[in-house]
Amino acid sequence: MKKIIVILGCAAVLLSACGKKDNQNKTDEQQQVQEQTATDADNAVQNAIDAALQPIDSDVDEEPLPPAKYVEDEITKKIDGDTKNLEAEFAKLSDAQQYYFCAAFAMGAMSAAKPITASVMVNYFMGLGVAKYNVGINDETYMAFNAGKNVFLHENLVNKILENKSCENVISDAMEYAKKQQITVEYLDELGQVEVEKAVKYIQAEE
Repeated sequence: MKKIIVILGCAAVLLSACGKKDNQNKTDEQQQVQEQTATDADNAVQNAIDAALQPIDSDVDEEPLPPAKYVEDEITKKIDGDTKNLEAEFAKLSDAQQYYFCAAFAMGAMSAAKPITASVMVNYFMGLGVAKYNVGINDETYMAFNAGKNVFLHENLVNKILENKSCENVISDAMEYAKKQQITVEYLDELGQVEVEKAVKYIQAEE
């Protein structure tokens, strides 16, 4: 449970951090990750999720994190920590909602496993949703996004999503679309910046 809380806390921190406007230069390591993202984005999500399931090193556990704030939404309440409810409610979501649910899930897993990679890819994930479904963050998609974050409150739900590969398939499909349409990582990053700002405003409104 401690690990799940760390993952969810990291996800919230990532979004808030990426929503801040600053002109600081990226470090060499961040630039390297961004270049890698352009060449092997297909493997980035699954590798990060796999790594997130491994035991967290002691030095990661010791890093201070602000207390995570959990906000229940309509979807989360209906799921109520039950795997059967999860599958039923996920199936009811629109394609765009499913994507943003899964984007939050993927970012949550990645944030604990590879924080630098996650911070670079937040904009990418959000922009990918706009490019694929022509829908950004709004009341409906943010509710699904928030539910995807809240999944980490229940380890059984995380395991079910990984077992079914439901989110892996949704994210992979979106990435494949971007490849076929020859949409650049830079363009997705630009699209994503706008959506991250929207998500941050929703998060701030909940505080």
